[in-house]
Amino acid sequence: MPISMVCQHFLRIPRGSACFRFLIAVEAEAALRSSDMVKGPRTNEQSPSSVLRWVRPPRQGRTREQLGRILEAAEQLVSQQGFDRVSVSEIAAAARTSVGGFYRRFPTKESLLHALHERFCEEAKVTASAVLAPDRWRGIPTPAVLQALVDFLIDVYQERQGLFRAILVRAISDSAANQRSRELFDHLAAHMGALLQERRGDFEHPDPRLGAPFVLRVMFGTLNHFLMLPELREFPRAVLQRELARVLRTYLGVRAPHMATVRIRS
Repeated sequence: MPISMVCQHFLRIPRGSACFRFLIAVEAEAALRSSDMVKGPRTNEQSPSSVLRWVRPPRQGRTREQLGRILEAAEQLVSQQGFDRVSVSEIAAAARTSVGGFYRRFPTKESLLHALHERFCEEAKVTASAVLAPDRWRGIPTPAVLQALVDFLIDVYQERQGLFRAILVRAISDSAANQRSRELFDHLAAHMGALLQERRGDFEHPDPRLGAPFVLRVMFGTLNHFLMLPELREFPRAVLQRELARVLRTYLGVRAPHMATVRIRS
């Protein structure tokens, strides 16, 4: 039984507490370290800990299970078709529940989008804590680290295109969605800053913690731009991966000329 379940059941640690979130992050890191997701031959500069994947914290209880089914079905349908094109009846059918069961959980379709965004931000914070940990990348050249992060983020965007478009549109005028996004960005910037600070000898940028938010804004800004403009959605993925990583290396002034290949999946 996971440590988080034991602590929640026997020690009555609330799910939303900082202690519980820490336990989830520890379990996620342990799971990542125990899995080997690198495909193809591994060089001496690669290790299983360099591989990235999305982390989905466990959920307990029948009530949470039903809610999880609705959110899972909604995220998949919205990501594929777009928020406005998916009906409540489609989501309910995919989640093996009734339309009435859906509305008992969510009074409106908009409230579902807020729940999806909240869940995404929760998972993204846990994922970032794991994949941006400096220890994960020991022995991996900085250019390969940046390329792996770019590739992983592109995967995340591609898998959730419809969801991200809906969130981007609403975050402009919705204060709650905007606040969640800002908190997530601050979390990512702190962990990216720690990773770059650990590797400050590999590049010429004088202040890694100042550079981290700019690195993130370059990645998010570029991918948001590609996401929202239909004429750019067919842009070759390989070119986007290569050029975006080149921008990051140039901005940071990365010195290391050699770059190992690290294949990842979300």
